Amino acid sequence: MMIAMKCPDCQEDLTQVSTSHGPGLDVCSSGHGLWLDAGEVNFFVEDYTSLKRALGDTGGVAVKTETLCPRCGIHMESATVSRTSFLSCDSCRGWWLPHGCLTRLNETYRGAAVPIPIGEIELYTQAAARHHTRNNRVRHQPGLKTPRSHAQGLWFWVLFFGLALGIGGIIFAAGIDKTLRTTLWSRTPDHPFLYLVAGTLGGFWLIADGWLLRQRKRLIESIPTSTIRSLALGLVEISGRVQPEEQVLSSPFSGSPCVFYTYAVEERIGSGKHTRWETIAKGTSEQPFFVSDTTGRVLVVPLDAKLILQDERIVRNDWLGALPPTTIAGLNRLGISNERWLGNKTLRCRESFILPEAQVYVLGTAHEHLGATQRVENAARLYIGNNRDSEFIISDRSEKDLLSHLRWQVWAYRAGGLALTASCLIVFIKYYLKTIS
Repeated sequence: MMIAMKCPDCQEDLTQVSTSHGPGLDVCSSGHGLWLDAGEVNFFVEDYTSLKRALGDTGGVAVKTETLCPRCGIHMESATVSRTSFLSCDSCRGWWLPHGCLTRLNETYRGAAVPIPIGEIELYTQAAARHHTRNNRVRHQPGLKTPRSHAQGLWFWVLFFGLALGIGGIIFAAGIDKTLRTTLWSRTPDHPFLYLVAGTLGGFWLIADGWLLRQRKRLIESIPTSTIRSLALGLVEISGRVQPEEQVLSSPFSGSPCVFYTYAVEERIGSGKHTRWETIAKGTSEQPFFVSDTTGRVLVVPLDAKLILQDERIVRNDWLGALPPTTIAGLNRLGISNERWLGNKTLRCRESFILPEAQVYVLGTAHEHLGATQRVENAARLYIGNNRDSEFIISDRSEKDLLSHLRWQVWAYRAGGLALTASCLIVFIKYYLKTIS
């Protein structure tokens, strides 16, 4: 039995798609690219002689990549001709063409009296349709268990919690009615009573937040990491080193060189037992930055991103203390004074930033630049930014470390929420309801 080839980017099985004027092609159903076996490019490029000559004019320098050949499993080489980049295998002589490459090669090397039509978009559409049909066939086979989709899982939990809350509400209402007939409030509602109510609601909030974090963790696990060269429109996941688009930025309070930063300024309000920290300013840098890997680089626009950064620098003072000069200069640029009529304000300044050349993880939506043409490099036509319907995450952790961090958070939120809710309910029942014998 022949083993199906895998897409080098998403590791999904390539789908066989027939063509009207040549052999069948192995196409990624997610649109990352397609595979050409040795010699198959002749069927899709009219002037193959010119293409071969252009390949020879590049100097014959082969650049090894980390991408494995889907046919024979060895490391492929990167090649660029006429501003079109693709991967080739030195063993089986096959080519991996990212999205749009076949069309660009066909348009560049024309020569025949009757042009060869290329409907690359149609190829990806057919591959996606066949992939969907195949999955439906497998899903409906008896004895096979397939995971629920994100939407199905969401509706399952909505119905589950709705049913649980409905049944619990009926039981609770019946219990309260009986309790009010057989019990007395041992005391009138006071501050501890309100704290217990708030703690119970806070416990439910922690449980719900833990469920949302679990959904984020599952999304990260389900999205394959793409090379920048093979990015396609839609939700993508990349990893690489950051570089500034223009000049290197300076973090607001320490003056450290960086390509991105986030900050918050908090002031202590009140006195005694009634003190609290109030956020008086916060923000992030808005300058885009590049993320690069071995295949290219792409622009990332960080507006409205969920930031998961490892280190946070905190500088604070007290009533008579002084802040460092760089922190005071940063506050002045923000229009914040640390002085008052007697002494100084008690401020707490937080900042996190990403250093140049740091390794980052990005999960976001690939958009096409306004006015971009198909003739430029794929990564140059696209940028990664926010989409209100999808997650947008920027982190200086690796994907493995990020998943470990989220796994710990999910466990902590769930356990903490259950413990807090149960404790508040036990104390409430024990001290505020007294049964009349």
